[in-house]
Amino acid sequence: FPHALQFLDTVGGPSLNQIFDPTKYLSLIVLLMVVFGITFEFPVLLVSLEIAGVLSPKQLSSWRRWAIVLIVVVAGVVTPSSDPFSMMAMAIPLYLFYELSIIIGKLVRR
Repeated sequence: FPHALQFLDTVGGPSLNQIFDPTKYLSLIVLLMVVFGITFEFPVLLVSLEIAGVLSPKQLSSWRRWAIVLIVVVAGVVTPSSDPFSMMAMAIPLYLFYELSIIIGKLVRR
């Protein structure tokens, strides 16, 4: 975040009057930490459901297309900014974790 604020400071130019509110800044950082923390528990939930026998790796593999769409939509909704970089910063690891949970489920099934 300090680099982002520094970038915004340079883009604004010398005529821009910067007013940084520490409470809004801190609340944004805490919100991002909570949202990213909760969403990265997603593979733990999937593996737990696979171990419990509720889901199978075959089911998760067949739902792959819908999972990609759902992951991208959720990442787009929960990221606070409208830029695609922060959305992809959440969507790409979530998809990789989805694939990893399928692999772990196959190993656990053996």
